[in-house]
Amino acid sequence: MPRLNLLFLFIIFIALTISSCSPKEDAITTKDQLYVYLDTLEAKYEDACIATGLANWNLYAREGKPNLNAAKKKFATIFFDTLNRKIIEEWRAKSGSLADEMLTRRLELWSRGFIGGNVYADSQISALENNLQELITNFNFRFESNSITLAELANRLKTENNEKQRRKLWLTTSQLSGKAADDLVKLVKLRNEKAASLGFYNYYSLSLYLQSIREDWLLKNLNELEEKTRNKFKEFIESSKKKLKIKKFHAWDFDAALYRWATISDNNFPKDSIFNILHRFHRNIGFKVDSLPVKEIIKDIPFGGLNIGIQIPGDSRLIINPINGKRFYNIAFHEYGHALQAVHTKVNYPILKGYKWIPGVSSGAYSEGVAEMQTEFVDDYEWLKAFTSASQDEIERYIASRTFSDLYYLRRTLKDFFFEYEVYKNPDRDLAELERETYLKYLLVELDENTPHRFAASIRYTMYPCYYQNYILSHMISAQLFEVLVSKFGPGRISNPDVSKWIISYLYEKGETEEWADRIRNATGKSLETGAYLRKLKIMN
Repeated sequence: MPRLNLLFLFIIFIALTISSCSPKEDAITTKDQLYVYLDTLEAKYEDACIATGLANWNLYAREGKPNLNAAKKKFATIFFDTLNRKIIEEWRAKSGSLADEMLTRRLELWSRGFIGGNVYADSQISALENNLQELITNFNFRFESNSITLAELANRLKTENNEKQRRKLWLTTSQLSGKAADDLVKLVKLRNEKAASLGFYNYYSLSLYLQSIREDWLLKNLNELEEKTRNKFKEFIESSKKKLKIKKFHAWDFDAALYRWATISDNNFPKDSIFNILHRFHRNIGFKVDSLPVKEIIKDIPFGGLNIGIQIPGDSRLIINPINGKRFYNIAFHEYGHALQAVHTKVNYPILKGYKWIPGVSSGAYSEGVAEMQTEFVDDYEWLKAFTSASQDEIERYIASRTFSDLYYLRRTLKDFFFEYEVYKNPDRDLAELERETYLKYLLVELDENTPHRFAASIRYTMYPCYYQNYILSHMISAQLFEVLVSKFGPGRISNPDVSKWIISYLYEKGETEEWADRIRNATGKSLETGAYLRKLKIMN
């Protein structure tokens, strides 16, 4: 071929290459063009969210092939595109002059999303996460040479009278922890490395930034809760030793003790009636239950329950682990609360709908809090009287003693939070020793050095990293919201159709158009604080 033709073809190639890269950047010079650009980008984002939701649903519901890696690759094409990130940051820098609050909010969440998405879609992190997730989900636990599920373990732990058998049951999850621990540490280090490359001290600091949680404010509140509940928790342990007739209280005694403190029978919470009761109650308070796009199943999974907003607001699905008793109802109401939030979200922009996959584009604390508010009903005297067969005397005894269960949940979650918080600060330390230290400080029980570790058996460290503080904040949120609801509706809180209107208007429909702290302030009239939660725990008046 003549040299001139080669030169001509080379010039055309360069021109085409330049033209294929530049229009995206050059074309976005007006607010209208930015809207078109974001709409296109968010359609692609929602497609990735749907694919990831379906992959996770199939993993737990076992209704199809999970395809977790393929789903995460869809996010990678978005969040590893440096031109996309450049456009977002350039427009975010001048968002103050746009005079458009919704557009400014979209740009803010996209900016956070590009930070969180760079971690979530990282190929090394993603592959390790997926492997651990599948290991934990499909692990076959053995007890005395027989297979046993987590639900069966939970049910047996609380009813077992023999202390040695309780210890053996409790230690069963160490089988998984031993196999998962090394990979979990690798995962922590990979996340920390990624966080450092993005300018953060470690992955926990990055996560709190993405969730709009000030680290100093969080630690102050969590330490306050620990300090103010310590003495009452000591009372619970001392009283439980007498109830169980044991000289020393151990970690494996909590479930049995709480079961014996519970004065409301499991028979009042039949498994096969859960959805009928749940739906009947929500119809009472005005939710159009029969037309909501919510799918519900019961199946053994590695945690109590799970809700996935597959396509918000048109498809939400929940799974509940088949444990026994009131806790089963608590979990069902909590997960249904997540579903209600998803299907009542009235936002057109996918980045503001509250999809939970990419860190930074939704608030875990807020989502858990408004879901937990549904569980407040199951603890409420009026609800228990109307929706269970428990006697008035039984309900009153339960209301008087439930504080112990609430205290245990709080301090167990404090243990889980501070364990993970310290792991990200120093993943090379002896984590079995750290587990022993946190058990002693927050649950006031000793684990000897020969006790196998159990920390890596928790799927939350893999699937929901740096998330435990959200469960504690959620109880602060739900208690503060429920106080307002009781004040506003009184005894009618379990039968007034206006209850759903208030919940939808103040807590659901706006999605992520506002910061989570602003939504709490708008609904309750004050910023989030520990007061309502401590009142529920009967620590203060």
